[in-house]
Amino acid sequence: MSRTLTREAPPAPIVSVDSDELVIRSLITTNLPDRAGDVVLPSGLRNAEEFLRNPVVLWAHQRGMPPIGRCRALEVRDDRVIAETQFAKGVPFAEDVFKLYEQGILRGWSIGFLPVRTRPTRGGVRYEEWDLLEYSAVPVPENPAALTLAVAKGIVRDPELALWLTWAVDVFGELVGC
Repeated sequence: MSRTLTREAPPAPIVSVDSDELVIRSLITTNLPDRAGDVVLPSGLRNAEEFLRNPVVLWAHQRGMPPIGRCRALEVRDDRVIAETQFAKGVPFAEDVFKLYEQGILRGWSIGFLPVRTRPTRGGVRYEEWDLLEYSAVPVPENPAALTLAVAKGIVRDPELALWLTWAVDVFGELVGC
């Protein structure tokens, strides 16, 4: 039985931003261990071409919501996967999320994937081959003050996103030692 997994990439600097086209190039995963000690090998991505036929980018793995953008390109290296994400124009929620990345308030991404070949390690699981289902823009709970400030300053115009970010800070802020 296959399970769908998600893995948050360590927050990383954005590679490039095109404000006119709402496009961001950024790392979506690396070969570094995550908080659970798991490692996803970027070179193990098996279905890049298949993924690019339906290249959805979601908000926080919410498959019941419309996508906030699409992946225009993937660059797979031994130590990282770089994606070029075009956010949906004319969609306030997507534009707000883009602005949060553009300003450095959000930096995290998370991949949703199906493991194909794994190996246990001392610290977790090593995913040697995997299929990408989607990747998501995700909030960075380690920095709840930045999210709260974005809402308070009116940077986040979409009321649903503002409510969700405020809720996430209230619920997760103390759990991560913030």
